[in-house]
Amino acid sequence: MESKKYPKVLVVGQTFNYKYGGGITMSNLFKGWPKDKLALASSSYLLNDLDLSVCEKYYQMGYNGKLHPFPLNLFLPRISCGPVNPRESQNTQQQSNQIKPGRFKTVYILIRELLIFLGLYNLLYRLKVTSEFKDWVFAYNPDIIYAQLETLELIRLVREIQLLTNKPVAIHIMDDWPSSINKPSILLNFWNRKIDKEFRELIQRASVLMSISQAMTDEYLKRYGKEFYPFRNPIEVEKWLPYSKTQNSLNEHFRILYTGRVGMANGKAIMEIARVIDNINSTGIKVILDIFTPDSSSKGAIMLEKYNGVKINGYIKHEQMPGLIASYDLLILPLDFDKEGIRFTQFSIPTKLSEYMISGVPILIYADNRTALAKFALKSECAYVVTDNKSEALNNAIIELIQNASLRKQLAEKALKNVLQNDNAEIVKENFRKCLTIN
Repeated sequence: MESKKYPKVLVVGQTFNYKYGGGITMSNLFKGWPKDKLALASSSYLLNDLDLSVCEKYYQMGYNGKLHPFPLNLFLPRISCGPVNPRESQNTQQQSNQIKPGRFKTVYILIRELLIFLGLYNLLYRLKVTSEFKDWVFAYNPDIIYAQLETLELIRLVREIQLLTNKPVAIHIMDDWPSSINKPSILLNFWNRKIDKEFRELIQRASVLMSISQAMTDEYLKRYGKEFYPFRNPIEVEKWLPYSKTQNSLNEHFRILYTGRVGMANGKAIMEIARVIDNINSTGIKVILDIFTPDSSSKGAIMLEKYNGVKINGYIKHEQMPGLIASYDLLILPLDFDKEGIRFTQFSIPTKLSEYMISGVPILIYADNRTALAKFALKSECAYVVTDNKSEALNNAIIELIQNASLRKQLAEKALKNVLQNDNAEIVKENFRKCLTIN
């Protein structure tokens, strides 16, 4: 039997982690890849969130690469470029402790927002390829470059690395950031055209194009005239299935769970859910909403706790998720209904969806009917979907799910069947490997 061929991949930008959606998806897609055939270069501070379960070869792109120009670099930690020794980093926290938050962080944020408004941000923010980084890339000698693009500086960096190495590029899009990357500024139209032009040039040169959903694939074929292959977060069945809920009984109080970020593209929807739960509790029906989020200290998350029944919890390790999720009565997936939120998430499928689906716990989706998430759930009947942006509709949905045991059971069973058929990591990872293996 012929052994599988694994190309040497250089990942640029996104880091391997089990904390945020893009990192979780990428980690699960590459899990099991030979570690001598994976390397990662990023300007994110690697020692704060270094994951060695998937990849052990890292290059820190930082202060030497001049991402932050003078005088903005005065307000940020000076993180030097260079290879990261992962074993030393795991054994000691000394290096991590040396990197403290930048001085005058508030001043930096204000200056950054001013630069965005003036249209200068994209002009000043660049990642330069240093001679040391060139030597590291050539020594590694990748077969292909993989990147989850989301910024102009990353588009330019990937383009420069491709020109430097003459190696094929694989691009994976998580959200429709090309439509929402720029904030309002006096040069908004100029930068929209510029980013669109440079992104189109890069995808024309790319050898592999991947999306996060079939909806995004369909849209990008129309928009860019290129075929994107959909890959979303796969599920390790043997890891999750033993925890899957098999009984339809409820907790003493009806317990609802949300895990993930609170803010961009979902903060308003989560706030509305909190209001509805507060209202339900006022009627005498006891409902608890637990939110586990890495944004637990953010202003938006803290504001949620003023509502009766809502509790904010910090980030928990990903390996604890299977047991945690299965212990609840209902899982929620909210997306904002405003124009900006829809534009950003319209073609996205949240990373946590497949994890929710295998849990055996029914799912409530609160999202506009134009989003890929709502369309997928309605078509597959894997969740209760509320597409009406009204508190009454949301309130009625939660009450129905509390009272209707057969409905909860039906939703959970259909979700489980769907995820086992379509998101099994063993199958998805093999298709992903084949996609990156260019003969």
